[in-house]
Amino acid sequence: MAFHPAIAFRPRTRQRLSSAAAFESDRMFCVECGADGPTYEGLCARCFGKKHRVVEPPAFLDAVRCQSCGALRFKGGWSKTDLDLAIPQLLRETVPRRPPYERVNFTHGAREEDPNNFLLTVKAVGRHADLEIVQDFHARLRIRPGICETCQKQRGRYYEGILQVRGDGRGLTPKELREVRTFVAARVDRADDPTSFVSRIEEEHGGLDFYVSTNALGRNLAREISETFGGSVSSSPKLFGQRGGKELYRVTSLVRLSALAIGDVVRLKDSIAEVTAVGPFVVLRDLVSGEERRFKPRDVRGARRLDAERFESRIGRLPSGERTAVHPESGEERPLGSKGPAPDRAVVVWTRDEAFLSALPPDPSKG
Repeated sequence: MAFHPAIAFRPRTRQRLSSAAAFESDRMFCVECGADGPTYEGLCARCFGKKHRVVEPPAFLDAVRCQSCGALRFKGGWSKTDLDLAIPQLLRETVPRRPPYERVNFTHGAREEDPNNFLLTVKAVGRHADLEIVQDFHARLRIRPGICETCQKQRGRYYEGILQVRGDGRGLTPKELREVRTFVAARVDRADDPTSFVSRIEEEHGGLDFYVSTNALGRNLAREISETFGGSVSSSPKLFGQRGGKELYRVTSLVRLSALAIGDVVRLKDSIAEVTAVGPFVVLRDLVSGEERRFKPRDVRGARRLDAERFESRIGRLPSGERTAVHPESGEERPLGSKGPAPDRAVVVWTRDEAFLSALPPDPSKG
């Protein structure tokens, strides 16, 4: 392959030169061609570039790309990056500089021949003292299929930790099951860490089991779920092997969500309320006054859940002026225990003795 170096020269200042380089600059003619001017190891810039190639151009470069996730393999490991951004790093790793150049930078253009072969036009810029030598060359980049370590583990359903999400004394509602799944998937994607993944998800005992790649991931997810949905966290390690003489533990992180769920009707002390929100705080709405109050989950452990229905009802009025709610199926009437004005139709909570205006939508099974 022909070598046609281009030479970029910047005037030197003595402050930037070592003593050896300063001595060298006093020699003002090239020993090769006799040209006057600054010299480098006795050579002018042009002769220096002809004698010292920046790199030894390769005929081709090979890169391995994961068939599953598209990550590229570098000396430091696998990375999901755009191929055009990866080429300079591949060049630095596979095309070493030649002495006496202190450092080399690469720029390139790439022409796709097919999805796995690219023709590269490369400029290698070598720097020696204050001299820059540019060497142009061509090489073919060949993309080879492979499988990264993370995808190998995922295919093998590898896991180190287990994240369990349960309700406190109850099964998770369908809404909670959907929201927890979505929450975990979003958090893992946002981590942007190829070593963090969920190998499988199982519904067990009214809750969810997530098999996660690392114990740290399981612990972090448990903390975030408890903070977002409200609940307590506990963990239990179990020895499952050794690596390099070090004991390996598989940690099960358990999140127990609040015993209360949105829509529950409860009696707490002397008041009857509906649960309108569950998270870091449990929000109870008093069904008589309509007032909402926030509680820490531990402060509502004494709440007693009541049997109740929630549906849209016609609001009637007795000759005495007392308001009533009418059951949409049986036509039975019960006194309306909520204070304040009421429309002709409203969503109500139907308990054993009376009905109350609700701030939540009706149960889909009731009309």
